[in-house]
Amino acid sequence: MASTSNNVGGDRAYARRLRDFLHDCAGSAACEEIDRIREALALLDGVGIDGAIPLDRVRIDAMLECGAAMSAVLEIIGPDMPFMLSRGSHDTCLATVVPPGGSEEAIAEGSTLALAMLAGHVAAVLAKGERAPHAADVQLASTSIRLH
Repeated sequence: MASTSNNVGGDRAYARRLRDFLHDCAGSAACEEIDRIREALALLDGVGIDGAIPLDRVRIDAMLECGAAMSAVLEIIGPDMPFMLSRGSHDTCLATVVPPGGSEEAIAEGSTLALAMLAGHVAAVLAKGERAPHAADVQLASTSIRLH
C-alpha cells in the first residue's frame, strides 16, 4: 500500500508540471498552439475538471490534424464546463472558466482563444487539486487562480 507522503509527493510533482504548463501556455505564440494541446493530452488524465472520463485521444488527434485547435480544447474540457472567451487589443485572448459547483473562476491569457481556454482549464484543474483534502496536511506553493 502506498503511503500518504508518496501520494502527496506525486501530487506536488503533478502540480509543478501543471504550473509549468500554464506558464508555457501564457508564453506561447499562436504557431505553438497545437504543440501545447498535445502536451496537455500527456498531462491530463481525462475529460473535465476531475478527469473522470478518459480522453478520446484518436478523436482529438484528428481535430488537431485538421487545425481545429479550439474544438480539441473543448473536447478536453468537456461539455459541462461553463466558460467565457474574449479577445482584446493586440490579439490577446482571455478565458474565464468556472468549474461546475465551484465559486471561483479560473482566468487565463493566451495568444489564441484555444491557448487561453486550455490554460484556464488547467488552472481550474490545478486549483481543484490544491483544495483537495490532502492539501491541508501538506503546504503546497500557493497558486493564484488567475494567470497572466
